[in-house]
Amino acid sequence: MTDIREAHEGDLDALLELYLDLHEQSIPEHDGCLRDTWVRILADPDHHLIVCEHDGAIVSSCVCVIIPNLTRGVRPYAFVENVVTRADARGRSYATACLNHAKALAQQAGCYKMMLLTGSHDPKTLDFYRHAGYNSTDKTAFIQWL
Repeated sequence: MTDIREAHEGDLDALLELYLDLHEQSIPEHDGCLRDTWVRILADPDHHLIVCEHDGAIVSSCVCVIIPNLTRGVRPYAFVENVVTRADARGRSYATACLNHAKALAQQAGCYKMMLLTGSHDPKTLDFYRHAGYNSTDKTAFIQWL
């Protein structure tokens, strides 16, 4: 059975494990900073940490943050980040389901656009995002690493 839902308090360890399939090299120490960040994410009504649970295990996830905005008729926009599927569960539409849930949240919030960035140059990954409705022609992204 597959369930798409927002993360809850008990999901932290499973998410940290899943992020090893994203870009993380290790699981962070369970300290005050991690706990405070987790509590802050869960409490923020505009920060949606979406998970796909299959047979009781989190296999995919993405983050969708709704950002208030003063332009475009004072309509917010959504930013999608940390799209990941467990390596052994890829190709089964789990991430697509997470992105579809994010889109529904953005539509419910009245967002006028959704954005995401990827560091991948893999054509399969780029095609995945194109098939999910994103394009790479309308905007140019710039990143400044801090």
